[in-house]
Amino acid sequence: MPIRERMLVMGGPGSGKSFQWLKMAEALLPTGAKFYVMDTDDAIPYMLETQFPKLLPVNKGNVYVKPAFDWPNYNEALEWALSSAKDNDWIVCDMVDNAWSSVQRYFVGEVFDKGMGQYFLDTRKKVEQAGKGTKSLMRDAFRGWVDWPVINRLYEDWMLPIIYRSKCHVYLATKAQPVTPEDDVSVKLAFGELGIRPSGQKHLGHQCHTCFLLSYDGRGSWFITTAKDRGGRKYFEKTRLVSLYDQYLVTKAGWTR
Repeated sequence: MPIRERMLVMGGPGSGKSFQWLKMAEALLPTGAKFYVMDTDDAIPYMLETQFPKLLPVNKGNVYVKPAFDWPNYNEALEWALSSAKDNDWIVCDMVDNAWSSVQRYFVGEVFDKGMGQYFLDTRKKVEQAGKGTKSLMRDAFRGWVDWPVINRLYEDWMLPIIYRSKCHVYLATKAQPVTPEDDVSVKLAFGELGIRPSGQKHLGHQCHTCFLLSYDGRGSWFITTAKDRGGRKYFEKTRLVSLYDQYLVTKAGWTR
């Protein structure tokens, strides 16, 4: 059995993050491996219907999808995936950075009984009505919405079982964003040289064994760069990407075709 993969793939829109795991599912269909997908932006059903219809369960395919939009949906999808996936299967979260936004919205809704946008708007109005010279008031007012230890614990209660409780392979897709001076030191150390880091909760990039950056040049070519891997190995440096399954899992990680 191949070593368990914990893979994080980041990139912009159209960079191939979802397409590549779907191609992996297609390649692994004959092996009986199943993909349990937490779909956070309602993109996967369309891709299955239009590009990968043979992967639909109704066509004896191996991709099973559960939507996850609001935070309770994420927890329902988590339990579904954990209870369904076996050793040779895959749990996929596409896009995992949406979970970080969702848990913050959930916190605000539960604590303040209103949406995050409405809370910020109401708070901003109060500051404006207080008149000029209220920078400290505005800073304190906006600080009041957040309790990071609670939010992080809610998020970890969802994320850590995916990483540590599941025995199957894991594929997480996320957007990418520039590394900034305000980023955590550990983020700068891991991704500062690349200048791009995974979007989402700050520890996301450290929780997977392997992290790839995918990109598209707008002219029909896709590329892959190793952002991080076990032991500092760098497999790709803006290498032309055709198949993540063949180029990484087979050629580098030792999976059989």
